[in-house]
Amino acid sequence: MSANSFSIKERLKKNDAIKAVLDNGVCRKSKSINVYILKRQDADINKAAFICKKALHQKKSVLRNRVRRLLKEAYRKTKHIFPAGHDIVIIGTNITKDTLSTEIEREVIDVFKKYTKK
Repeated sequence: MSANSFSIKERLKKNDAIKAVLDNGVCRKSKSINVYILKRQDADINKAAFICKKALHQKKSVLRNRVRRLLKEAYRKTKHIFPAGHDIVIIGTNITKDTLSTEIEREVIDVFKKYTKK
């Protein structure tokens, strides 16, 4: 398996776990994404979830799914700079259909670097 892959073990799936990250995690905001991060005690890998709200794209599932794909791709490419042992929820807040994946990737890198400095 490649170091840049995003395997099933790395996905945050359970609704309770996602709610715990949103309620108790540290929020870092960027221009078009919000990242919630919660440190886990027993983990050696990061787990991530990606959210795009219906209100963002007027109930167009095609656009919401595209936003989630962009968020996953940006995380997959940048996860190596973030230390292991965290639950991460990335929410696309201000992403349009014209937003490029490189822009989102830059924002994810900036948020991860800000978190690791503190």
